[in-house]
Amino acid sequence: MHIIIRRLIAVGLILIAVSMTAAAHKPISIGGVFPTYDQALKMTNIDVSQVVYSPLNNANAQLWLVFQADEDSRLDVSLGVPVLDRLEGYRPNLAVLGPGLPGLDLGFETPENVGGVMFQSASAQLRREFYEPFTGTNSWILIEEAITLPEAGTYYVVAWPSGEQIDKLWVAIGKREEFGFSDFATFPRIVHDARAFHEVSEPHWLSTASKIAFLGVAAVLILTLAF
Repeated sequence: MHIIIRRLIAVGLILIAVSMTAAAHKPISIGGVFPTYDQALKMTNIDVSQVVYSPLNNANAQLWLVFQADEDSRLDVSLGVPVLDRLEGYRPNLAVLGPGLPGLDLGFETPENVGGVMFQSASAQLRREFYEPFTGTNSWILIEEAITLPEAGTYYVVAWPSGEQIDKLWVAIGKREEFGFSDFATFPRIVHDARAFHEVSEPHWLSTASKIAFLGVAAVLILTLAF
């Protein structure tokens, strides 16, 4: 009997893990504002697939991330926006700043003694639609780049609008998928917040599925401890 229960637990964990990793990016912040380099959101494990969803406005027109990196580290970075009619022509920019990179003037305040590489979505001519099954949301990916960081030190990623339109965007880093039990436990809240950011109403079936998944994780944990 115990063997059967353990097998059921294993199957449950696999199904939940598959639904989580289908998202590709692990949400680190949804709706947070990080408008200057000295208020940048600290990121760790830059090889792990992570995403930050941020609303921008006239008072907070930039999104800043900061992290430590070793020499010759690879940074995979992408920028996207929700699929919304008003964002059809919205083309934000993105830059990576840090030691050992060429000189770069972005036209706004940046950390001292750093260079950078800038990517402009308006000139990239890339707009790939991406459906995320984990949250049931659609995005336009406007920038996808990978760069090698030349020196060990502190690096920044900054995203900002390229024109008069100032609106929400997201920035993702990393490729390796990594989820833990704490991520499973926050499943319902992540789905709700991500859908709200993308301005997608939450249908009844999705809310119910989220609650079932949450209760399933709790049950798995209890049974695992019991046996």
